[in-house]
Amino acid sequence: MIVVSDEIHCDLALTGYKHVPFASVSADAARISITLGAPTKTFNMAGLISSYAIVPDEGLRTRLYRWISANELDEPSIFATIAAAAAYREGEEWRRQMLRYVEANVDFLTDFVAQRIPQIRVFRPQASFLVWLDCCGLGLNHRQLLDLFINRARLALNDGEMFGRGGEGFMRINVGTPRVILREALERLADAVAGLARP
Repeated sequence: MIVVSDEIHCDLALTGYKHVPFASVSADAARISITLGAPTKTFNMAGLISSYAIVPDEGLRTRLYRWISANELDEPSIFATIAAAAAYREGEEWRRQMLRYVEANVDFLTDFVAQRIPQIRVFRPQASFLVWLDCCGLGLNHRQLLDLFINRARLALNDGEMFGRGGEGFMRINVGTPRVILREALERLADAVAGLARP
C-alpha cells in the first residue's frame, strides 16, 4: 500500500492543536508515504502553482519523480519557486497574525450562528479557515438546502454532498476573509433562514 497524504493545511493548525505528519508516525508509515504540501493555502498564493512532495523512501521517491518528469510536471515557474522560498523564510510573523485573525473569525461565526441561526451547528476546525456547518436542523433536503444558500442567501459555499457519503446536510464556509464580508454573509444567511418560516 502507498499512502498519499495531502497535508496542504499543515501550517494552519489552530490554538491547542499540533499537526502530526503521517510519515512521522512510524518507520513503516514513512516507508509507504508520499506527503503533499504547498505554501499556497497558508500564504494565499495559489495562483503561483507551487507545491512539493516529501517521499522518505528512495525507491518510491524515484518512481514518483520519474512519473512527474514523464508528465512534464517538474518545471515550476521561477516566480513560484522564489515566492515559496520567501514565504517560508520570511512569512512566519504574517502566518501567526493571519491565524489569530482566522481564529477570531471562527469565534465570530460560532457566536453569530448560536445567537441568530440556532438550527445550524458549527464544527470548530482544528486547523485551517474552512468551517463545517451542520444544517440538518433546518429540516431541508439537498435541493432545498442549495436553494437556501445559493438563491435566497446568495452565498457560494461547498455543499457536503460533493465530498461524499455522510456530507448530506452540511455546508462548508471559508472564514479566511475580512470580518465585514463574513458578517454580511452571515446576515444574508440569517435573513434567508428566517424567511423559511414565512409563507
